[in-house]
Amino acid sequence: MRNHAQLQFFRVCNMRSSWSLVVLALLAAPAAADVSVTVTTTPNGGQYAPKNIVAVWVEDAAGNFIKTIDRFSQVRTQHLVAWVAAATLADADAVSGATRANHTTPLTMTWDLRDKAGALVPDGTYTIRMELADSNASQPSQNHEGTFTFVKSAAPEQQSGLASGGFTNVTIDFQPVPDTGGGGGDAGVDGDGGTSAEPGDLSGSCSSGGGAGGGLVLFALAGLVLMRRRS
Repeated sequence: MRNHAQLQFFRVCNMRSSWSLVVLALLAAPAAADVSVTVTTTPNGGQYAPKNIVAVWVEDAAGNFIKTIDRFSQVRTQHLVAWVAAATLADADAVSGATRANHTTPLTMTWDLRDKAGALVPDGTYTIRMELADSNASQPSQNHEGTFTFVKSAAPEQQSGLASGGFTNVTIDFQPVPDTGGGGGDAGVDGDGGTSAEPGDLSGSCSSGGGAGGGLVLFALAGLVLMRRRS
């Protein structure tokens, strides 16, 4: 009769295939794409200067609102006239803080390339719009307004030294999802130390060794079993 340790070992072996698939899927998962933006604001001569409120949002090539990616405002949000027209006052996305005291610290923000519903946006040209108010503005023309574009594609794109509508020293850094290769989800790791996963690598017996990838999975699972026994 097999002892308890042997039974646990065979259970680990039987679980190896399923857990290997999980590990391979995690290895194959691409890093999240994003676009990072840094901007320096400037005063607009309003009665509240140097205090100011700011909103930054994204529109597609047709001018459709996609998502607010940063907003610094609290009680005077309605004076971000262009942003309110695009997003509405009910949009609570990406509120980073209250009214800013001055323009000393540049703003840095990141957009994960997803819309308000959480869906990844398609490739294409996108506009990053910025608005700053330091008065009780009722028209967009009374505020600073900056407009910048970038292209979401398979290629990275870096822009720096940009300026528009009172926003200066603007940098835009777009990084696409890395190409993991692998032809249809191959994680690039196999059970015999090669560079591609094959069906046979996921179903061998524990006694066959399974190479570095399988051995690591087996080692991790054995550790989990031991921790459960000790708890």
